Amino acid sequence: MKGLGRPKLHFTPPKGWMNDPNGLVYVDGIYHLFYQYHPFSTVWGPMHWGHAISRDLIHWIHLPIALEPDELGFIFSGSAVYDKDNTSGFGDEKKRPIVTIFTHHSNLGERQSVAWSLDYINFTKYIYNPIIENPGIRDFRDPKVFWYREKSCWCMVISAGDRVHFYRSNNLKSWDKTGEFGPEGNYAPGVWECPDLFPLKTSRGEEKWILIVSMGMSVDLGGSRTQYFIGNFDGERFICTEPARRIEWIDQGPDCYAGNTFNNIPDDRRIFIAWNMNWIYADKVPNNGYRGVMGFPRVLSLIETPIGLKLACDFIDALNRLKKEELVIQKSLELNTDTFYIEGVTDGRFTIQFVNDKDEVLTFGIDENNRFFVDRREAGISDFSEYFPNIYYAQRIFTDRCRFKALWDVYTLEILADNGTINMSVNAFPSKMYTRIVTEGNIDGKFYTLENIQRL
Repeated sequence: MKGLGRPKLHFTPPKGWMNDPNGLVYVDGIYHLFYQYHPFSTVWGPMHWGHAISRDLIHWIHLPIALEPDELGFIFSGSAVYDKDNTSGFGDEKKRPIVTIFTHHSNLGERQSVAWSLDYINFTKYIYNPIIENPGIRDFRDPKVFWYREKSCWCMVISAGDRVHFYRSNNLKSWDKTGEFGPEGNYAPGVWECPDLFPLKTSRGEEKWILIVSMGMSVDLGGSRTQYFIGNFDGERFICTEPARRIEWIDQGPDCYAGNTFNNIPDDRRIFIAWNMNWIYADKVPNNGYRGVMGFPRVLSLIETPIGLKLACDFIDALNRLKKEELVIQKSLELNTDTFYIEGVTDGRFTIQFVNDKDEVLTFGIDENNRFFVDRREAGISDFSEYFPNIYYAQRIFTDRCRFKALWDVYTLEILADNGTINMSVNAFPSKMYTRIVTEGNIDGKFYTLENIQRL
């Protein structure tokens, strides 16, 4: 970004344009991150799948492009699985394949295809692609595939206009449709994209299924947001069981979209990564040879609240291992780093401001209406879009003390509060590094400098 360095803890592409995370899968101690990629421009174009790997979700190694456009079209979003039983037949006796399931996008419509790899770097597209033809729906894309243990089969959830469809398969190549889930209760109008479906246990040990759907909405509704539903899934259909008292966003900030979780993590944790951007201005933000940043990985859980079950987030434990210098939060604190972490507790209204010598200010806190907020109206460069400078709110459902965490990394801020039921991802582009933290209110907190992770 012009005038700014590259984020140190958040994943960015080596060059060009990046949007949705794709094909999140864990195999043999390695996390694989694929992503929507246009290597030849800093704006969206013919989509490829970029590829990177990591052992800790912080230190990343960039690998060659995994999938390139072909005669069937651009390579849109999708998922990846580790086919440990070689149900697909793509593997052999010595090596099991990673199989990617993705959307081919062309003027013939959006259709689903597969590719596989035995070295987990070079991928071969299936000769009989596409494996699922378009059923006459304009927006039919972003398949998320996972293994359903109870029936020993593969299941797929795929976006289909303003709803999702479900499919099942025994071999990742032949698929049968089993059901649909569409608008009911409170939902956001718009095209449904990048679905995910997975189980989590409640504190009582009850299993619930979480359906995540990214919503491509109009500018007046906030643009790109991600909604979730809580319910049951039987391998064929999803039924929402938690009354939708209001629309449930996974992140109440403006910059969290197309998030998905990793397949095949042995302990069944659900680690979530999103594209920290909004389609309203994604192609206009300042750039320095690349555009696009992924959110910091979060672990998802279900917690009981005064209004029922809620999906909650927490940063992965690896963040704690990066802590270096520790300082007590004061009324004013000088900064000499552009990447830092704050943990705090407050008993009511408060503000924390990041300030530089250009009088640019990024502010967050709790207001007089018990709302968590982030205000980037004066935070820095914003003339690239009239929709960028704004203030964002998340109504608290608790009235007692508030615990919060805030991670700032060069130009992207992520705040988690109230046991992770409030999550706000907000980008800001100061023309110079913030050099001071100023606080108001009763805050008991710690400030941490973090290990400097080298980026390209």
